[in-house]
Amino acid sequence: MIDLHSHVLPGVDDGSRDLQMTRQMLEEMARQGIETVVATPHFYALSDTPEAFLQRRAAALEQVASLQGDFPEILPGAEVAYFDSMSRSGVLDQFRLGNSSLVLIEMPFCQWTKRMIREMSEMRLLTGLTPVLAHVDRYCRKGQFLSFQEQLQESGVLFQCNAGAFLKFFSRRWALQQLKAGSIHFLGSDAHNLTTRPPKLQEAAQIIQKKLGAETLDSLTAFAAARLHDK
Repeated sequence: MIDLHSHVLPGVDDGSRDLQMTRQMLEEMARQGIETVVATPHFYALSDTPEAFLQRRAAALEQVASLQGDFPEILPGAEVAYFDSMSRSGVLDQFRLGNSSLVLIEMPFCQWTKRMIREMSEMRLLTGLTPVLAHVDRYCRKGQFLSFQEQLQESGVLFQCNAGAFLKFFSRRWALQQLKAGSIHFLGSDAHNLTTRPPKLQEAAQIIQKKLGAETLDSLTAFAAARLHDK
């Protein structure tokens, strides 16, 4: 399995607090059968600079590289919080997931505007990058995602769903319906630690296999692998 969204790097954001926690998270991910994890610490353009962020991320990746063990492959990335004119900022290329053309975007939790949707819809044309909206399950109950879902999909925007959506009663049916319809393209744990926000990709995978068949999970993994290596 591939975990497209995690906060496993030590001391970079509100995820893993230190290298020991990172080791434990990676051990748990390996136990669950995760072969590749994309490290996506938060980037907030209003309070940070790309240079400072990339230095922190590089230092954290260097620490993780010193660990000994049979851990998942770690690819560098970021969870970039939406900001106005981000497609014209000239900085998004630095936040690609691995060497791919994908960039993970966290949309605001307020009501989305047509300007925000236009920003996402034009990103591929302006930058050559494909936006992946992070944890779309967290927007569905407030209606932001559902109002613009069709328009976003038509413009080539991709969607990442958190594993937790398949584990909660109020969101499981929605998540399964979206996955069956081809409207969820990537899975992510969005793991921050081992207590309050642990990785639960294996549990989600078991539910997907039971309800939709093993081929659905295999297709998700194959699609993620292909896109992560598609420059």
